Amino acid sequence: MTSVDTTHEMTLTVLGSSASAPEAGDACSGYLVRQGETRLLLDCGSGVLGELRKHASYADLTAIIITHFHPDHYLDLIPMRYGMRYGLEDPVSPRLLVPPGGIDYLAGVGNAIRKSPGFFANAYQLEEYDPDAEVRIGDLTVTFQRTTHDEPTWACAVQGAHRFVYTSDTQESRDVERFAADADLLLCEATYPAPAGNLTEGSANHLTSHQAGVLAHTAGVRQLMLTHFWPGLDRSIFREEAARAYGAPVLLARPGLTVPVAVPDASADASHETLLEA
Repeated sequence: MTSVDTTHEMTLTVLGSSASAPEAGDACSGYLVRQGETRLLLDCGSGVLGELRKHASYADLTAIIITHFHPDHYLDLIPMRYGMRYGLEDPVSPRLLVPPGGIDYLAGVGNAIRKSPGFFANAYQLEEYDPDAEVRIGDLTVTFQRTTHDEPTWACAVQGAHRFVYTSDTQESRDVERFAADADLLLCEATYPAPAGNLTEGSANHLTSHQAGVLAHTAGVRQLMLTHFWPGLDRSIFREEAARAYGAPVLLARPGLTVPVAVPDASADASHETLLEA
């Protein structure tokens, strides 16, 4: 894969792209946004921590944002907590921003696994974000939009040198469509190929690849990357269905893939095409 200089530009590194349970060689949801010295981790699902450590240490993280409390989006906060408290590195305590009610929720998780309501609060700088307010994280600002999911879930728009939008988990939503408008890069869940058929009982709770392409096309985003794939499915099908609806090539998320958030200029076309076809 073509390396990307992350010194000055805004970049996205995929740490995991599987829905619910990790595909072989993959992890669940986790994405590292970088600009300058800022390192923002969006979600921290099963298997994310091992991939994260290829790209950043605990101490490098400016903040972590959790979009919702389905385990495939937050479960690796548990091993991360042990690593930060008892690992070989000096103890650190990164900001951990969680949805409204998240502090009490994590207290309950800590009580269940270690009889310690302070299990997370003793390791992270816990904050609940206000979905109606802007959050400043280093060189970046983050805003939120409620999605249509069976667990309260928030899409995130990360603004730095460019605009990056992550849908997290959602059904079709005009609110998310408007929120994604004019994004330089949209990271959109596409849990099932189109049509979803009768793959699972929960298929109506997520987007298909076709629906993701329609959302990106209608929102006018400059680049589309699909993620949150159901394990065991042929991902090339997702690309074809989404590209047909989007009207342009799409990226497929995979662990270790790093891309610039900005659309590359003409001089970078060759390397960008390599990434688009990866």
